[in-house]
Amino acid sequence: MRSSRAQRLASYQALLEVRVSAFEGAADGLRIATDPGEIADIEDEVAARYASQGWLPEWAEVGVAYQDPFLRLLRDAVVFPDGRRAVHHRVLSNNHPSGAAVLPVHRNRVVLIHHFRHPSRCWHWEIPRGAIEPGQTAEVAAKAELEEEIGSRCESLVPLGLVHGASSLVSGAVALFLGSVEEIGAPQLSEGIAAVRAVEVAELESMIDRGEITDAFTLGAVLRARLKGLL
Repeated sequence: MRSSRAQRLASYQALLEVRVSAFEGAADGLRIATDPGEIADIEDEVAARYASQGWLPEWAEVGVAYQDPFLRLLRDAVVFPDGRRAVHHRVLSNNHPSGAAVLPVHRNRVVLIHHFRHPSRCWHWEIPRGAIEPGQTAEVAAKAELEEEIGSRCESLVPLGLVHGASSLVSGAVALFLGSVEEIGAPQLSEGIAAVRAVEVAELESMIDRGEITDAFTLGAVLRARLKGLL
C-alpha cells in the first residue's frame, strides 16, 4: 500500500532525529532543508516549476518514499551554493559501509563471476560482492560472499579502502578487499551467477580495456590492488 504524503513526511522528520549525520555535509556544498516551513516553501516552488513543464506537482513532495531493512529512498529539499532550490532523490543506506566486494586471487589469478544484474538487465564479469547485514562487519561479509558466490574459503583479506559506486544517487560506500582463496567452487545459480572464471592479470586488464568489465566495484578493486602492488 502506498504511503500518504503525511506519512512520508512524518517518517522523514523521524529520520532527521535519529540519523543527524545523514543530513549534514560540507558547508560549501548542497544544504538539505530540515525546517518544515522551508521544506514547504521549496516544495511549492518546485511543484510550480514542474507544473509549468507538464510534470506532476507531487513529484516535488519531500519525504521517505520507500524503506526496508537495507535502504531508504528519500526525496530531499536542497539549496545549492548559489541559492537555487530544488528537490533531489537519494538512496540512504542503513549501514556504512553498505556492502563488501572482494577481489579473489587464486594461484596468482583473479577470479571473476559472470553475474546477471537485474537493474542493468545484462550480464557482468565482476568480483563477488554483497550487502553487509545489520551487526555484521565488512570483513565477515566479504568472507561470506566468497563462500556463497564461488564456494571459496578465504585464507586472508587485505583492505583496499572504500568506493562510492553511484555517488549521484546512493549514499553508501562499499568496502573493497583483496582475498586469497584456496579453491574455486561452483557458481551460485540461485543468485544469477552462471560461471566462475580465473584469469591472468594481463587478461584481466585486456578485458577491462575491451570494455568487457564495466562494474565500478571491480574496476575500483583492481585499481587499488595495482596501486598497492598486490597484482
